[in-house]
Amino acid sequence: MQDLTLESILEIHDGIMAKEGGDSRVLSEGNLHEIVFRANILEETYKRAASVLYSLCAYPAFRKGNRRTALRLAETILASNGCRADIPCEAFRALVKGIDEFTAEIEDVEQFLALHSGKKT
Repeated sequence: MQDLTLESILEIHDGIMAKEGGDSRVLSEGNLHEIVFRANILEETYKRAASVLYSLCAYPAFRKGNRRTALRLAETILASNGCRADIPCEAFRALVKGIDEFTAEIEDVEQFLALHSGKKT
């Protein structure tokens, strides 16, 4: 499995901000380094994608676009391991609300991603 890098997160975030607009400044580079570290010690695809998605939503590293970047990163991790994500907007909003309120845990995010993705055919 390919390691996640700070540069890859920044590239995805910058691309989203350029396309959709918003303030691309980093609030906490430390949070980004922590996300990279935690993701790279996890070998299971869903655990890695869930860790990234949860961490970036719960502990924002950017001024804007944390949720969009988190989702794109999770989708990228899944895709790089042969999975496709089909995540309905309303379901994602409900998940993020749970993360915001700290009623959803990383395990919940992992189950959510497994439910809404599968192997490419």
